[in-house]
Amino acid sequence: MLETQDGKDKLADALVGRFADNAEKVRNASHAIVFTTRKDIPDTHLQEIFEKERADGRFADPEIQKGWEAGASNFVEIQTENYGGDVLHWLEKNTYLVVGATMMAAASLGVDATPLEGFDRTTVDAAFDLTDTDYTTTLLLVLGYPDEARVSRQPVSRLDAEKIFTHM
Repeated sequence: MLETQDGKDKLADALVGRFADNAEKVRNASHAIVFTTRKDIPDTHLQEIFEKERADGRFADPEIQKGWEAGASNFVEIQTENYGGDVLHWLEKNTYLVVGATMMAAASLGVDATPLEGFDRTTVDAAFDLTDTDYTTTLLLVLGYPDEARVSRQPVSRLDAEKIFTHM
């Protein structure tokens, strides 16, 4: 979470080239969030999660915990196979679920949230020392209140519902 001007400037400075127009949005935001995703799920990471769940007493019955661990491990294998070994693609989908929940939480507080995919992952990763870590940048989110002088009052254009929904 970038809440200081220095933090927001660090991100804005990493938005270069064709993404430079997003720098102003970051600099003017109340807060900005750099959402990252693990690049992979090694067994050591799963074991760390399982150990934490055991320590927290997540499951009262050890047999249920054992079943959960086996199921979770198997699901990671299935997703890895489904994406041809590119588990990052699946993991990023999970990150987007968190982004959606964050945007809804912001809206419930009356705060605007704008997701930004306009950035060079390599540049942002380098700016925040993520390059040689297990994480990579997935999405940026800026929070704040709109500049009323720049708010469009025109209606949003969408395809008709019949074009996008199938009812069965």
